[in-house]
Amino acid sequence: MVKVIIDPKEVERLRLPNGLEVEFWDYSRRLAGDRWLVGLLVKIPIEVSESDFDGLEGGSALFQEFVEKNGGPTIFFELQKERNFIDEREKDQVFSNLLENLKKHTLAYMGHKDFAAGFKKRKIDEFLERRNWWKETA
Repeated sequence: MVKVIIDPKEVERLRLPNGLEVEFWDYSRRLAGDRWLVGLLVKIPIEVSESDFDGLEGGSALFQEFVEKNGGPTIFFELQKERNFIDEREKDQVFSNLLENLKKHTLAYMGHKDFAAGFKKRKIDEFLERRNWWKETA
């Protein structure tokens, strides 16, 4: 399920050891009264190139189709962390805890030298699976 994020604010940007740049966004919002949804979005833009389609039948044409369907050669790794019904007095501390825990436990994973290649392969495999399904049902 895709969650609608309203008016996110970038809070930090870091360069990872693998050369990727990770963005941290705050999309917290008031729910009711003094209660908040505290939301953290992590985004990493990753460029897909024609060489990522080497070894696939029709590689160049597949790449062009991927770019058309995707709206460009950039794909995004995204991760969301949320806490619901947080007291307004605690929302900043809860957000800080989410951010620090995420950094502590996932930056090494996202900064691994093979992270981008693995993510691109997964997205290309998903694209090919959808593409084959479209052709079979057409």
